Amino acid sequence: MQVQNQVVSLKKKVLSYFYPITISEFSNEKHRKLVLQLFCNQFMLSTEDAVYSFGTFYTPFRKSFALIKDDLQQCERFLLLGTGLGSALKILQKKYQVYPDAVLVDNDKDILELSMKFMNLNEKKNVSWIYNDAITYLKSETPHFNLIGIDLFRGTLLSNDFKQASFFELCKSKLEPNGICIFNMILNSRNESIIINDRLAQHFSNIRKITFKLNTFFICRY
Repeated sequence: MQVQNQVVSLKKKVLSYFYPITISEFSNEKHRKLVLQLFCNQFMLSTEDAVYSFGTFYTPFRKSFALIKDDLQQCERFLLLGTGLGSALKILQKKYQVYPDAVLVDNDKDILELSMKFMNLNEKKNVSWIYNDAITYLKSETPHFNLIGIDLFRGTLLSNDFKQASFFELCKSKLEPNGICIFNMILNSRNESIIINDRLAQHFSNIRKITFKLNTFFICRY
């Protein structure tokens, strides 16, 4: 995957308020189709059936962060598992004026490249992009974080590996005391939602669940 020019013309920025402007469209070994667009002057990354990122408009973290906005001011270290373009970090920086040391992890090199090229996330020179899968990264010798965002879809599919109590335990093991994990999920039934809530409750002291369309967001405190 190659994107020749990361500078978007003023004309395209203006037109993007009327309809999405396609910047790049490609496939790779991880995805049959990925589309990078500019829409309302925000970069949006989509598959055939899901939106991975949409600048500061990205719903999973826009809605979740609004519920913990007082905590965000204390965030010094942020981990994002499943980078997309890095919308979660963009929201922290631009909406809340919080610039934590950040690590963005994804197992798709092309997605990491797009995030680095287009999102302007590293103004403070304190952001790292890591090519790895989430579980391997969590098992490695890594720092602890005040805030962890987990957004590990392939399209609309979420691997069962990321719904297990063992995975939730790994996530908590990388939290600072009083830290927060936010899990973005699509669940298949009310019964599955109950099961996930019970598994999270084995490791986190407080869990808040919110839903929006197909997605369920769990805000879990250390």
